[in-house]
Amino acid sequence: MTQKVRNKAVAIVDDDALLLESLRDFFDARGIENRVYKSADDFLQSGDVGSTRCVLTDLKMPGTTGLQLLEELVRQGGPPVCIMTAYAEVRAKRAAELSGAAGFLEKPICAADLLAFIDSVRKP
Repeated sequence: MTQKVRNKAVAIVDDDALLLESLRDFFDARGIENRVYKSADDFLQSGDVGSTRCVLTDLKMPGTTGLQLLEELVRQGGPPVCIMTAYAEVRAKRAAELSGAAGFLEKPICAADLLAFIDSVRKP
């Protein structure tokens, strides 16, 4: 029996269901494989970390925060992480950069900036 090998996908982690749906539709329209997770814990427990091209995560979520997810993925040697937030204070951006974030996007997210980040990590 042959198993289908899944391509590396963009993981979208956010507690906002409307944002998850919008980003999923945005990536689907562009042919970019993606998976959505309603929390950092759901993503970490999914077993998908190894098949993930990059992670787009909200900064402030109940439970494990985006910053804690970033720190865990850096510790594991996981995929690049881009923090998304409506709270783009200098301190938050600096904390993300110091923790190893590959990107930082302010909500509402600019499509061009989002695609530029995805393109920067798409190459295997």
